[in-house]
Amino acid sequence: LGEADDLQALGKVFLQCSKLDEAEESLNKALELHQQAHSVLGEAADLQKLGDVFLRRSKLDEAEESLNQALELHQQAHSVLGEANNLQKLGDVFLRRDRLDEAEESLDRALELHQQAHDVVGEANDLQKLGKVFLQCSKLDEAEELLNRALELHQQAHSVLGEATDLCMLGDVFLRCSKLYEAEESLNRAVELYQQPHSVLGEANALRMLGLVFLQRDKLDEAEELLNRA
Repeated sequence: LGEADDLQALGKVFLQCSKLDEAEESLNKALELHQQAHSVLGEAADLQKLGDVFLRRSKLDEAEESLNQALELHQQAHSVLGEANNLQKLGDVFLRRDRLDEAEESLDRALELHQQAHDVVGEANDLQKLGKVFLQCSKLDEAEELLNRALELHQQAHSVLGEATDLCMLGDVFLRCSKLYEAEESLNRAVELYQQPHSVLGEANALRMLGLVFLQRDKLDEAEELLNRA
């Protein structure tokens, strides 16, 4: 069991470093050993992380299959947090496939379980992803409400990256509603926060959207400068 746990930990490290081949190999070995040892929770965690690997590779069928297997095992083991995290990841898969009803259902269930488990960051991430579902459906009032709730929780949990993403998405909502001053304010705060954890991609996205705000306000020089920075 020790070896299996070590391989799982190694798989997580590889995943964080974006070494996806090595992560998949480690997690498959861990999965085999956890199955041999009849460790339901170990097996479930391996499958959940494999789901992450597949999601990062855009192998959405494999991701969905892995996460459904993990979900079943976490339910067997009565692991509320494990189940909640699986449902959140499945929400991601459904979002990527534009299966928005299933995404909403999955994330609603995840939200309920994260609340039960008193996992503030989990709850905040569910709300953020639900905001994304409603944004994709152009239900802008609901998206704004969900993202404001997510923002409050990410601030409580001191999650800078979570907060920055909420603000960036709120900027998108305001831009679509033609609330250009609110959009600018939100996106400026997002840019500032993205600079703290050095999230280059997040910062670039926020700058690009700020550029669009300035374009709509006919501030063409500022728009050009921001879009070039992005």
